[in-house]
Amino acid sequence: MFVTVNGVRLFVDVENAGLVPEGGVMREKPTLLLLHGGPGFDHGGFKPLFSRLSDVAQVVYYDHRGNGRSEDGDRSAWTLA
Repeated sequence: MFVTVNGVRLFVDVENAGLVPEGGVMREKPTLLLLHGGPGFDHGGFKPLFSRLSDVAQVVYYDHRGNGRSEDGDRSAWTLA
């Protein structure tokens, strides 16, 4: 799925729900956020290994701006601010 942040579409892939039923209530599972190295990489290298953890955690993969399926956006906006 894509999320838009400051006008730039970023790709995020989420495996499993963050809330799961437990008895009569919903329990929140831990969230594992995976950030790939770069530049030029994407989250694909993480999937084979970390997908196995989706039964105990919600696994979130993110492609950094300008990497993988995420857009570059306007390079003049690439600032720390």
